[in-house]
Amino acid sequence: MGNVMYGKKDNMYDNLLSRKWKKRYEEQSAEVQKKLDELGEKNWKDYQLKTIKRKRAYPEIGDVFLVEPVEGKYFWGVVVNNHIYNIDGDDLLVIMIFRERVYGKEYNNLKIDTKNLLIDPCIVGKEYWTRGLFYTITNINLESIKLNYGFYNIFKGKYFDELGKELKCVPDLVGIDGVCTISGIAYKINTELIIDETLLAD
Repeated sequence: MGNVMYGKKDNMYDNLLSRKWKKRYEEQSAEVQKKLDELGEKNWKDYQLKTIKRKRAYPEIGDVFLVEPVEGKYFWGVVVNNHIYNIDGDDLLVIMIFRERVYGKEYNNLKIDTKNLLIDPCIVGKEYWTRGLFYTITNINLESIKLNYGFYNIFKGKYFDELGKELKCVPDLVGIDGVCTISGIAYKINTELIIDETLLAD
Protein backbone atom coordinates (compact mmCIF):
# COMPACT_ATOMS: atom_id res chain seq x y z
CA MET A 1 0.00 0.00 0.00
CA GLY A 2 1.07 3.64 -0.10
CA ASN A 3 1.07 4.12 -3.85
CA VAL A 4 -1.74 6.13 -5.40
CA MET A 5 -3.47 4.18 -8.14
CA TYR A 6 -3.22 6.30 -11.26
CA GLY A 7 -4.55 5.66 -14.73
CA LYS A 8 -7.82 4.71 -16.39
CA LYS A 9 -7.82 1.03 -15.42
CA ASP A 10 -6.47 1.25 -11.90
CA ASN A 11 -9.58 1.90 -9.79
CA MET A 12 -9.54 -1.51 -8.08
CA TYR A 13 -11.24 -0.07 -5.02
CA ASP A 14 -14.19 2.29 -5.00
CA ASN A 15 -13.10 4.70 -2.31
CA LEU A 16 -12.79 8.40 -1.62
CA LEU A 17 -9.29 8.72 -3.09
CA SER A 18 -9.91 6.62 -6.18
CA ARG A 19 -13.03 8.65 -6.96
CA LYS A 20 -11.09 11.86 -6.45
CA TRP A 21 -8.38 10.63 -8.82
CA LYS A 22 -10.91 9.44 -11.42
CA LYS A 23 -12.49 12.88 -11.49
CA ARG A 24 -9.11 14.57 -11.86
CA TYR A 25 -8.03 12.13 -14.57
CA GLU A 26 -11.18 12.74 -16.58
CA GLU A 27 -10.60 16.49 -16.43
CA GLN A 28 -7.30 16.12 -18.29
CA SER A 29 -6.84 16.37 -22.04
CA ALA A 30 -6.69 13.21 -24.13
CA GLU A 31 -2.95 13.76 -24.59
CA VAL A 32 -2.32 13.98 -20.86
CA GLN A 33 -4.51 10.95 -20.19
CA LYS A 34 -2.47 8.97 -22.71
CA LYS A 35 0.79 9.98 -21.01
CA LEU A 36 -0.63 9.00 -17.62
CA ASP A 37 -1.68 5.62 -18.98
CA GLU A 38 1.80 5.13 -20.47
CA LEU A 39 3.40 5.99 -17.14
CA GLY A 40 1.29 3.30 -15.48
CA GLU A 41 2.61 0.73 -17.98
CA LYS A 42 6.31 1.63 -17.56
CA ASN A 43 8.87 -0.29 -15.56
CA TRP A 44 9.55 1.61 -12.34
CA LYS A 45 13.23 1.88 -13.29
CA ASP A 46 12.23 4.11 -16.22
CA TYR A 47 10.84 6.84 -13.94
CA GLN A 48 12.77 6.36 -10.69
CA LEU A 49 14.23 9.44 -9.00
CA LYS A 50 17.83 10.27 -9.80
CA THR A 51 20.43 9.25 -7.23
CA ILE A 52 21.91 12.42 -5.72
CA LYS A 53 24.14 11.25 -2.87
CA ARG A 54 23.77 8.44 -0.36
CA LYS A 55 23.70 9.27 3.34
CA ARG A 56 23.55 6.87 6.26
CA ALA A 57 22.48 9.39 8.89
CA TYR A 58 18.88 8.92 10.00
CA PRO A 59 16.80 12.01 9.06
CA GLU A 60 15.63 14.37 11.78
CA ILE A 61 12.35 16.28 12.01
CA GLY A 62 12.75 19.50 10.01
CA ASP A 63 15.38 18.07 7.67
CA VAL A 64 15.04 19.63 4.23
CA PHE A 65 15.94 17.31 1.36
CA LEU A 66 16.24 17.51 -2.41
CA VAL A 67 14.61 15.20 -4.95
CA GLU A 68 15.66 15.04 -8.60
CA PRO A 69 12.94 13.47 -10.79
CA VAL A 70 14.50 14.81 -14.00
CA GLU A 71 18.20 15.41 -14.61
CA GLY A 72 19.18 18.79 -13.17
CA LYS A 73 15.63 19.63 -11.95
CA TYR A 74 15.34 19.72 -8.17
CA PHE A 75 12.33 19.96 -5.89
CA TRP A 76 12.46 20.01 -2.11
CA GLY A 77 10.75 18.30 0.77
CA VAL A 78 10.80 18.22 4.55
CA VAL A 79 10.62 15.55 7.25
CA VAL A 80 7.64 16.32 9.50
CA ASN A 81 7.89 13.25 11.75
CA ASN A 82 10.31 10.38 12.28
CA HIS A 83 10.96 7.26 14.38
CA ILE A 84 7.47 5.99 13.55
CA TYR A 85 6.61 2.46 14.57
CA ASN A 86 3.34 1.03 13.31
CA ILE A 87 1.88 -2.10 11.75
CA ASP A 88 3.62 -1.30 8.45
CA GLY A 89 7.18 -1.02 9.71
CA ASP A 90 9.78 0.46 12.04
CA ASP A 91 11.61 3.80 12.05
CA LEU A 92 9.39 5.21 9.32
CA LEU A 93 9.10 8.92 8.46
CA VAL A 94 6.41 11.33 7.28
CA ILE A 95 7.49 13.67 4.50
CA MET A 96 6.02 16.47 2.43
CA ILE A 97 7.32 17.56 -0.98
CA PHE A 98 6.56 20.97 -2.45
CA ARG A 99 5.88 22.28 -5.95
CA GLU A 100 8.61 24.88 -5.59
CA ARG A 101 11.82 24.23 -7.54
CA VAL A 102 15.21 24.71 -5.87
CA TYR A 103 18.09 26.51 -7.55
CA GLY A 104 21.61 26.76 -6.14
CA LYS A 105 21.59 28.09 -2.58
CA GLU A 106 17.94 29.15 -2.57
CA TYR A 107 17.20 26.55 0.09
CA ASN A 108 18.30 29.11 2.68
CA ASN A 109 14.95 30.90 2.25
CA LEU A 110 12.51 28.02 1.86
CA LYS A 111 9.08 28.48 3.45
CA ILE A 112 6.59 25.80 4.43
CA ASP A 113 3.38 26.32 2.45
CA THR A 114 1.01 23.39 2.81
CA LYS A 115 -1.18 24.81 0.03
CA ASN A 116 1.73 24.29 -2.34
CA LEU A 117 2.38 20.56 -2.02
CA LEU A 118 3.57 18.67 -5.07
CA ILE A 119 2.20 15.37 -3.74
CA ASP A 120 0.16 14.38 -0.70
CA PRO A 121 1.94 13.65 2.61
CA CYS A 122 3.64 10.26 2.52
CA ILE A 123 5.01 7.70 4.93
CA VAL A 124 8.40 6.42 3.76
CA GLY A 125 11.34 4.34 4.93
CA LYS A 126 14.86 5.62 5.54
CA GLU A 127 16.05 3.81 2.39
CA TYR A 128 15.07 6.90 0.40
CA TRP A 129 18.11 8.55 2.01
CA THR A 130 20.45 5.57 2.17
CA ARG A 131 19.91 5.02 -1.56
CA GLY A 132 20.48 8.70 -2.28
CA LEU A 133 17.03 9.44 -3.70
CA PHE A 134 16.50 12.06 -0.99
CA TYR A 135 19.47 14.24 -0.11
CA THR A 136 19.38 16.32 3.08
CA ILE A 137 20.71 19.86 2.68
CA THR A 138 19.65 21.72 5.83
CA ASN A 139 17.24 21.70 8.78
CA ILE A 140 14.42 24.10 9.63
CA ASN A 141 12.43 24.55 12.84
CA LEU A 142 8.87 23.26 12.50
CA GLU A 143 7.73 23.97 16.08
CA SER A 144 5.75 27.08 15.14
CA ILE A 145 4.12 25.50 12.07
CA LYS A 146 0.76 23.77 12.45
CA LEU A 147 0.51 20.72 10.22
CA ASN A 148 -2.91 19.10 10.13
CA TYR A 149 -2.40 15.90 8.15
CA GLY A 150 -3.54 12.31 8.20
CA PHE A 151 -3.82 9.18 6.09
CA TYR A 152 -6.88 7.59 4.52
CA ASN A 153 -7.22 3.82 4.75
CA ILE A 154 -8.88 2.69 1.52
CA PHE A 155 -10.04 -0.62 3.03
CA LYS A 156 -11.57 0.79 6.21
CA GLY A 157 -12.74 4.09 4.73
CA LYS A 158 -11.35 5.97 7.74
CA TYR A 159 -8.58 8.45 8.53
CA PHE A 160 -5.61 7.61 10.74
CA ASP A 161 -2.45 9.29 11.94
CA GLU A 162 0.95 7.78 11.17
CA LEU A 163 0.88 5.76 14.40
CA GLY A 164 -2.35 4.02 13.44
CA LYS A 165 -4.69 6.03 15.67
CA GLU A 166 -8.05 6.80 14.09
CA LEU A 167 -8.73 10.51 13.55
CA LYS A 168 -12.11 11.90 14.54
CA CYS A 169 -11.98 14.76 12.03
CA VAL A 170 -10.95 14.87 8.38
CA PRO A 171 -7.42 16.37 8.24
CA ASP A 172 -6.55 19.28 5.95
CA LEU A 173 -3.84 17.24 4.20
CA VAL A 174 -4.60 13.64 3.30
CA GLY A 175 -2.23 10.94 2.13
CA ILE A 176 -2.73 7.20 1.65
CA ASP A 177 -2.43 5.04 4.75
CA GLY A 178 0.58 2.78 4.27
CA VAL A 179 4.27 2.95 3.44
CA CYS A 180 5.17 4.36 0.03
CA THR A 181 7.31 1.90 -1.92
CA ILE A 182 10.84 2.76 -3.04
CA SER A 183 9.44 3.74 -6.46
CA GLY A 184 6.21 5.24 -5.15
CA ILE A 185 7.37 8.82 -4.69
CA ALA A 186 8.81 8.89 -8.20
CA TYR A 187 5.49 7.65 -9.60
CA LYS A 188 3.52 10.32 -7.77
CA ILE A 189 5.90 13.10 -8.78
CA ASN A 190 6.04 12.04 -12.42
CA THR A 191 2.25 12.02 -12.49
CA GLU A 192 2.24 15.66 -11.39
CA LEU A 193 4.92 16.56 -13.95
CA ILE A 194 2.73 15.11 -16.70
CA ILE A 195 -0.37 16.99 -15.54
CA ASP A 196 1.46 20.32 -15.09
CA GLU A 197 4.33 20.75 -17.56
CA THR A 198 5.13 24.21 -16.16
CA LEU A 199 6.70 22.53 -13.13
CA LEU A 200 9.80 21.82 -15.20
CA ALA A 201 9.88 25.14 -17.01
CA ASP A 202 12.96 27.34 -16.42
